[in-house]
Amino acid sequence: MMDKTDQAIERSKKTVQDTTNVGTETAALKAQVVNELDSIPFSIKKASQLVKELGTQVATDRCIMALLFLIVIGVIAIIIVKLVNPNNKDIRDIPGLAPRAMTQELLWSASKKFLKGSSNGL
Repeated sequence: MMDKTDQAIERSKKTVQDTTNVGTETAALKAQVVNELDSIPFSIKKASQLVKELGTQVATDRCIMALLFLIVIGVIAIIIVKLVNPNNKDIRDIPGLAPRAMTQELLWSASKKFLKGSSNGL
């Protein structure tokens, strides 16, 4: 009977030791979870800042793209107006574009004026 009692006591001691080990592991796990929970607000705050910065950059990029689009449309409109009505003096010539070639009629009248001026001077 004493042997059975000793065995029961040993099993009880082993159970107590196992329970103590599980409690220790649980406490360590709890500390780890608490540390991670403490870092969550910081992570959320950092993520919120990143989202705001990305939103600002996207908005800035869209504004720049919209302005560039308007500039391109304006340049195209000026080119079309100059091609449709080349004698319109309200719109200045676009730098870099070659002047329109003189027509035969303009060349003829210019050469007449030149010849008149040179014959008067002789």
